[in-house]
Amino acid sequence: MEGYDVVVVGGGVGGSVAARFAVKNGFKTLLLERCKTPRDKPCSGIQFQYFEKLIGEKIPRGKLCGNELFKVEMITPKGKVLKGKMRMLNFWRSTFDSWLNSLAADAGAEFYDNTSLINFVEGGDGFTVKLAAGNVRREVKARYLIGADGMLSRVRRIMRPQDFDGKASGATVNYYFVGEANLDPNTLYMFYKKEFCPLMFAWVYLKDDKWVIGTGANENPLDYANRFFNYVKEKYGLRGEIVRREGFSSTLKSTVNLGEGRVLLAGDAAGLVDLYRGVGMDNAALSGRLAVKAIVKSEETGLEPAKIYGNLMKGLVEKLEENAEKQVKRLSSNNELEKSLSPINLLKGGFHMLIANQINKILPPEKLILLP
Repeated sequence: MEGYDVVVVGGGVGGSVAARFAVKNGFKTLLLERCKTPRDKPCSGIQFQYFEKLIGEKIPRGKLCGNELFKVEMITPKGKVLKGKMRMLNFWRSTFDSWLNSLAADAGAEFYDNTSLINFVEGGDGFTVKLAAGNVRREVKARYLIGADGMLSRVRRIMRPQDFDGKASGATVNYYFVGEANLDPNTLYMFYKKEFCPLMFAWVYLKDDKWVIGTGANENPLDYANRFFNYVKEKYGLRGEIVRREGFSSTLKSTVNLGEGRVLLAGDAAGLVDLYRGVGMDNAALSGRLAVKAIVKSEETGLEPAKIYGNLMKGLVEKLEENAEKQVKRLSSNNELEKSLSPINLLKGGFHMLIANQINKILPPEKLILLP
């Protein structure tokens, strides 16, 4: 039975970053992805420039979409249009995640896609990890396990089945539209209105030749998606066709759990999605790095890696909890949403972003200020 220092389950942002940094720290590492790659994922694929610092690599221009995003329009419940400028990274998750997988493999990690985690059993100085690739079953040994396998995390479900409900706790839906529209290809549009999205905001943006029109909801997500699409179609004169519909739902309760003992959870698997900011990728990248740092410190000190990881992640988790409280208040009514987007609040937010952007240029990756 082959043995590894670290087995990382999940080939998305958190898992690929964790695998690459594990190898860089001298650990024999196995990276697993359940799906055949490249695989589509209903995710914005939009990030701020500091994201490159978090993943530890500059993204090649060829891995980004042909159209750049450098403007933002926020539409309030009363229809006010608030404009700003901020250069963003715009990519398809299928292209981007495959590139991250290749970076991990080039660094020395063994990478297998189309391979699922069946179970893991702790014993002795690590785990027996049971895997399946089609009809082929195999077992490997691991001293540490990092679960970065998303909101449907198999690692977390095995470890903590009580963290999952019997029904979906939320869903996102994207419609991909090809055709003409009275929209700016360089602008990210964010619609704050409970009738369009009761979770955060509904969105419209261009990726290459496809307009992404989407929303999210705890219940009846297709009703919200259709209502929002019809609004956008009429408001912005869409002329063309929907070429694909894509959605994702999860039964994971909205609680943060970073793991236990030698099993560490990263990204969505740990519950690190920030609905207030509308992002999860930067949290995933940061948690992937810090999970490896916790393992390194555990090797040096003999302390439990999950406890070290919890201390390293304390600031991020506290910020998530603070933002969750803000989100509940903001989404209590359209009036509260309107207040949150008042000129004074936006001025404060804009000033914060300007200062944070400058400070982030000199901060190390693990100390970056994550932007709203």
